[in-house]
Amino acid sequence: MEKQALQPNIIFRLVLAKTLFKSGLECCDTGVDIYNFSHGLIALHDALDNFSGAIASILNIALSRPSKFIDTLDSIEQYEKKSNSNFVLTSRNELYQLNTLRNSIKHQGIVPDIKHAKALIEPIVKFFKEYSRYYFDLEWDIISLADLIKNDTTKNALNKVEKFIGRGQHKEALNEMAIIKFQVFDEQHIRAKLDSRLAAYYLETANIEKLRMAKNIFPKREILVSDTDQRTRLLEWGIDSGQMQKFEDLTAEVGINNVNDWEYVLRHGSAWGRPNWTREISIFCFDFLIDAIIKHQRKDYGVRQVVIPWLIHIRAREEIKLYVDDKEIYSISKGEERVALIPGRVDDGWEIFENKDRLLVLMDKDGSASNMISGFFNEGDEDKIEILGK
Repeated sequence: MEKQALQPNIIFRLVLAKTLFKSGLECCDTGVDIYNFSHGLIALHDALDNFSGAIASILNIALSRPSKFIDTLDSIEQYEKKSNSNFVLTSRNELYQLNTLRNSIKHQGIVPDIKHAKALIEPIVKFFKEYSRYYFDLEWDIISLADLIKNDTTKNALNKVEKFIGRGQHKEALNEMAIIKFQVFDEQHIRAKLDSRLAAYYLETANIEKLRMAKNIFPKREILVSDTDQRTRLLEWGIDSGQMQKFEDLTAEVGINNVNDWEYVLRHGSAWGRPNWTREISIFCFDFLIDAIIKHQRKDYGVRQVVIPWLIHIRAREEIKLYVDDKEIYSISKGEERVALIPGRVDDGWEIFENKDRLLVLMDKDGSASNMISGFFNEGDEDKIEILGK
């Protein structure tokens, strides 16, 4: 059939179908959990419903409202038979069986036999793959869920990966995915450790200074996030740590070289080589990465908060000494005026409960951070700080 540019509503339905399809396959990946398996069959049916509806739309087939899945399949066959009387939809019988199972589950509470129902999965997958190419000129395996990702930079990078896979440039795709994973999951931890405004909170200046002197910095090698912390975070987000490890084995560990320039460097393991630069592995990594990013990104909430980073104009009533790891690093002279960030100063009052709350970050007079100094003042020295304004 003659291909045509896909309209946004068609793309939306395909992405929705792919999302339901992935969810359905995950739920059906069990041999004992009948409830999860039943949920998976319903999700696969919903995916097929959206997919066949998208086919009907691109063929300009008018469907009844509300349309039923079997009726949509019959309408597609009738349309095709006008030009090819022998046309029969691939996996037609299995799709009818799935529809019967779905109705039994949803309307009668009758659950299927997992062993027998699993035989439907392969024909269903075949249906998606064949007609995704035939009607939409798209490979079902790489229909992108990137539209569900909120960050435009990440979304554009994933679109670049998708093009690499489409052109068979699997080595390039795997390297690009490693960088995207680093940007989403790891980079912020390195930035926090190297930013003196934040690093002072860690109270491990010697290690931080050693880290800053390193030419190459890799998250795992430098233990920026402990293995336990990382596994806990993945568990909270619903990301399989084993799958993450497989992704990392097949791609690369990403770090930075020359902190000032923030250049990415890639370190590859024993699995890196042409035998693993395949379409199958690229698609596995692509699907996993998108799924992980979607799970990682923050949920939308009904309220929005505003971060209020007050710059405070201060004057020293008396000399104030600043320390890091008990070593004096700076002294504010009596009468000296500065612009500062003071985390322990909240709502025109002091909230100091532990040593790290006595952090004082001295900025330039114009509020910039080119000559920033961070340190902790002694207990009671907050009384030496005169607040002149914000």
